[in-house]
Amino acid sequence: MKSAIVLVVLLALSLVLLVGYAREGSSGLLHNAQGTMSSLFTPSKVLSGMFTSAEQAATQGLADATADEETLSALRRSNEELRETVAQMEEYYQEAQRLQQLLDVKDSYSMEGVTCRVISRSTDSWNQVLTIDAGTEDGIRAGLPVVGGSGLVGQIISASATTAEVRLLQDPQSGVAALIQSNRKQGIVTGSFDGLLYLEDVDSDAQVQAGDVIITSGLGGGYYRGIMIGTVVKVDGAQGDENRKIILEANDSASPLEEVMVVTAMNSAGLADDEDDSSSGSSSSGDEDDEGSTGSKSNSGRSEGEE
Repeated sequence: MKSAIVLVVLLALSLVLLVGYAREGSSGLLHNAQGTMSSLFTPSKVLSGMFTSAEQAATQGLADATADEETLSALRRSNEELRETVAQMEEYYQEAQRLQQLLDVKDSYSMEGVTCRVISRSTDSWNQVLTIDAGTEDGIRAGLPVVGGSGLVGQIISASATTAEVRLLQDPQSGVAALIQSNRKQGIVTGSFDGLLYLEDVDSDAQVQAGDVIITSGLGGGYYRGIMIGTVVKVDGAQGDENRKIILEANDSASPLEEVMVVTAMNSAGLADDEDDSSSGSSSSGDEDDEGSTGSKSNSGRSEGEE
């Protein structure tokens, strides 16, 4: 009975408070009491929210850690594939640059030829020979000159159906009838065991200095006329000295070669096109098939250079 009376009293009190709350303004006693109670319970709400956020973050972190473990191998494989792709693209770029240099040489000299890849190279100093991946099936034969991205690098000495051998200018057996571009003096460019190029058999009174460009003279029919051989870098001895040594810096043959072009025809006098004598124009190396007429030291190339 007492509990019923208490319940009726509480209900009546609640009704009175609701009516009073509804009638008073926002600054009334009941509204102020409500704001105070809300403030008291706000920290508990904040703490509850913080705990909830921390729980969610921990759950997400655990999920991420689990995902990383599962995908780590895949990510490593992807990174490795990406590195390989970048390296491959760099190789393609460098190859394109080298081939563009060969094309520039071909255009500047009005050459026709076969572009080849170097597949092997001798390692001994007395046999500077390259092997290329083209042969007689591609129109290549002994005696044809070979150029790199900057000029002459050697000459074909033998050829099979699908490969051929190139004797580089630095080979001790190499010999090229040459011309000093500036003063038209003739000589012979020879290789050596030390890997250097020497300009020999030049008139002792001929003026030669560092920076002079040396080109093929075309004498002897072993090489087309006007192809750049190299540049004078050092002269040991004075003008008039019979024993002076003239050292050249070679073209691409001084560095590892990866692609070369075998010249089958040349439709200009190249760097010799400013000469005014009756021998201007390209020589016909196409008529020389055997090594005996390729301009090596073992043939008449030296005496022809002295004519």
